[in-house]
Order: sequence, then structure tokens, then C-alpha cells
Amino acid sequence: GGEDATKVLIVGRLCHLLKFRLKTLPTLLDPKSSPAVLAAGLGGGKSTGMITLLELSSSFDLADDDDDGLISFDEAMEAMESAFSGTHFHGAEMVRDTLLLTSSSSTVGGDASRGVPSGNATFGANAHNKSAPRNVTLSELALLSARGLRHDASGPESALGTVQSSLDDIVGRCFREWARAALSTPLKSFRTALQERVEVACTVSDLEWRRLNGLVEKDDALLREINESKGDQTKLKQRPMVVGQVSPYIVSYILAVSAVLNRSVCPADSLPPVPSMEYAKVLGISFRDEKEIPNMLSTIRGSLLGEAVTTLSHSLQQLILESAEDDNGGNGDQHTKLKKCSPSSLVQLLLDVKFVHRCFFERNQYGFLFTTSDFETGKTSDEESRDITEDLSKRLSIYVKSKVTDESSIISAISERHSQVFVSCDLFFSSLFGEDEDGSFTTSPSSTV
Repeated sequence: GGEDATKVLIVGRLCHLLKFRLKTLPTLLDPKSSPAVLAAGLGGGKSTGMITLLELSSSFDLADDDDDGLISFDEAMEAMESAFSGTHFHGAEMVRDTLLLTSSSSTVGGDASRGVPSGNATFGANAHNKSAPRNVTLSELALLSARGLRHDASGPESALGTVQSSLDDIVGRCFREWARAALSTPLKSFRTALQERVEVACTVSDLEWRRLNGLVEKDDALLREINESKGDQTKLKQRPMVVGQVSPYIVSYILAVSAVLNRSVCPADSLPPVPSMEYAKVLGISFRDEKEIPNMLSTIRGSLLGEAVTTLSHSLQQLILESAEDDNGGNGDQHTKLKKCSPSSLVQLLLDVKFVHRCFFERNQYGFLFTTSDFETGKTSDEESRDITEDLSKRLSIYVKSKVTDESSIISAISERHSQVFVSCDLFFSSLFGEDEDGSFTTSPSSTV
């Protein structure tokens, strides 16, 4: 819901702030005063009371049955007890202390004075304490158990490197979830409108499609054209194709993304997250150039762009192609719906798909943040979205070419329609995709279509 999305946004902002602005972090995580070093001094030079992040990860993976990177709070407490068994740390107690949870609320039959659960203890503070989280990631668990982990003196596996990596994971997850929740309502409207558009395109004639979409001036002219072309489909194919405008539901969705961005940022979000590269190095942040370090504005914009292009491309693919399988009991080919579409409706679909591709992969000057990789293909989510829109454009172009004779003029008209949208919506598109400084997206090519 909206309340949960706001909470996730707050957590993401807080972790972003901690990553770049917690000046005391290097001191707090000084290897010479770390718990691992102190434990080694007490244990005769051996840090036997500590565990590594790899050992914690192994316990986490055992608890993560569905491999989604999330485990419940109950499972997290049990994983901590398992990971720290044989050490002088009590994993569940460590988590409760870090979260400031009362030990008595999550121990049953154990030593309440020490906060140590018995063998039959229930670790679920969820049932008794509303402050306990519903689920936990490995990065969050690593932060909660930081005082019990053994780290390298420097580098990515050091205490500072582990904390920064964990904060990166949390920031990425928070802003992905927030963007998904913030754009859920516009996405629902988009999918509903697109589904209706495709269903109509598959069921009406070309003349009826043009009438429904305002591509004829008068009904009298339409009736005259029907009578003249009745029984002779070649006349319909030879007549000049009228290209409509970009579908309102696509423009509406992108404007909604821009609106979410504009109301979620403030002027301070445009400031550099670090004052200098030296400051960044002290915090364990490694970038070749200060400009490469994303500020809060870039973080929020990048998460929205990534979510938008992913949902748009997959919705277009599903509703235009994949839904064709349902029409044939799951055994039909994906071209069934396209074969049913009239020439004018195919041009409209091509116009819309090319517009999405042009916005996110040509006009977009900022790129995408927090993209995930597919395990099988190795491609990032934005690369997969690019492949989807390019493949859809190719398929639709083939069908348009087979049904019209003036393909070149149609392509020119499509580019002109795109430019008209970029001109009328430039104020909103500029904040989302960047300024069109050379006018390449707002200059309409000459066309008579």
C-alpha cells in the first residue's frame, strides 16, 4: 500500500544517507578496535568467537527455502542461533539487542535474564513486538550481527567494505520496491487500456478501427469509402494510410512516472553525495570520478526509469504476443493476434512500441539504476527490455509491410507523431529523460502522411 511504500522510501533514504554521510563510520569500524580483534586478544590470539560473512551466508541460504533472498524474522533468529553456535555469542540475542527488542517478548522457556532461548524457544518477536521486521535479507542480517563477524583488515571483505556493500544492497532493494509500489496504479490503468486496445484491434475491420480512433473526418466519407471498396480489398490496400497519434495510455503512464519523480525529490537531492573523492575513499567508496557517484535525485530517477521500462516492455510483450497462446489453448503460435489485426491497428501498435523504445533507449540520458540480471541469460533487466521492444518493432514492421504499400511514408509519419508528443510534454519529459538540447526529438520531419 501507499503507507508501506512511504516507509520503504524513508528506509532507502536513510541508508543512502548513512552510506555517504556517516563520518564516524571509519572510526567505529577501525580494524584495531573491532570486536574480532578484541576477541582475538582475549582468546590468546585466535578469534574463535567470531564467524565470517560466508558462514552467516550459509545459514541464511539454508533458511531461504524459496531462494528469493528473503527469510522471515523467525527464520532469521534461528539462522543466527545456528550460525553462532559454538561461539560465545548468542545470535538471536544479538539481533534483539541491535533492534532494541525486549528479550522477554521473544523467549519462551529460556533464561529471560540473559535473553537466551531454550531449545524449544520461539524466536518470533513478530507475534509480540510490532517493532520486529516481517522479513530480513542477508545484507540486513549482516548489519544486525556486525559485532559478531570476523573481517579482513581492508578491502571489500573488511568491516567497512561489508557495511558499505550491505547498505548498497538495502538501498537498491528499497528503491526497487518503492518504485514498484509508486507506479502500481498507473501500470494497472495502462495494462487495462492496452488489453482493450488489442482486443478491439483483433475483432474489428480496418474501416471500423479508423472510425473508432478518429482517423476519418466524416461518417459520410466513411460510408462512401465502404461502398467504393466493397468487395475489392485491393482498393483498401492501395489507399493512403492515415497514422494516428501515440496512444493516450502510454503518454499518461510516462507522465505519471514523471509526476512521481517530481513530487518525491527536493532541491537538496541534486547535491553531490560526497564533498570530495578523498572523503569517499575514507568511507570505503571507490569510484573513478566524483560524477559517477549517484546523488539522491539520480537514485530515485534511475529506480523509476528501471521499473517503468521493465513493466512497459513486459506488458507490451505479454498482451500483444503471449496472450495469443491463451486463444489457442496454449498450443497456438504467438503471431495469431497479429494476423487478426487490421493494417491501421498494426500501424498504431508499431507507433506505440517505437515510442516506448525511443523514450527509454534514445531520449533517456540518465540510464537505469538497480538493474537485476537474469540468471539464465546473464542480461540485465534494461537489456532484456531493449531486446523486447526491438523484437516487437521488427515483428510489427513485418506485418505492416505485408499489408501496406507506403511503408516509408508511414515510418516518417510515426517519427513525426513522436516529435509532437516530445514537444507538447517536454516540460515533464525533460526531468525524467533529460533535456533535448540539440532538438533531435522535438523537430518534426517533413511528411505528407
